[in-house]
Order: sequence, then C-alpha cells, then structure tokens
Amino acid sequence: MTGAAGAHELVLRVPLPDPRLAEAALRALKPEAEKPATGRFRAEVRLEGEVLVVHIEAKDTSALRAALNSFVSWIQALTDACLTLSRS
Repeated sequence: MTGAAGAHELVLRVPLPDPRLAEAALRALKPEAEKPATGRFRAEVRLEGEVLVVHIEAKDTSALRAALNSFVSWIQALTDACLTLSRS
C-alpha cells in the first residue's frame, strides 16, 4: 500500500498459534479491509506464515486509532471463539 503524503500508518503483526486459525482470521478480515465502513482509512491484510499482518493507512490519528481498535477487536473475537471451540 502506498499512502499519500502526510498519511498516518501502522503495521500490526499478530503471530497466531495455528495455521487454520491464521487462515480463518485472514478470510474473516479480508472483507473488512477491502470495503471499510468509512473512507477515512485503507487496510490490507495478509499472512506471512502464521503471522497475520494488518497494514493500515489513515487520514488522521483518530481514524488510525479507530481502525486499529476495530481490527484488534475482531482478531481478539476470532481468537477467543476458536479457542472456545477447540476446548469443547
């Protein structure tokens, strides 16, 4: 992703304990990255082995923080759900 001058950006790298969880997380988050609810940020998600990589570019710090919070919440929810299912 190539951002505009002055854009705020971050790269979040989340190691996941299982390749199936990594693939599930990628499939679940890809639509959120491809069609964000707001035009204030752009995101890309990909896997590097079992590491989920989320690259976010935003117009301002508030949009960057909001996008980061959303992706972190979704990743946490996916991880919690998968761990709960694996214990059943």
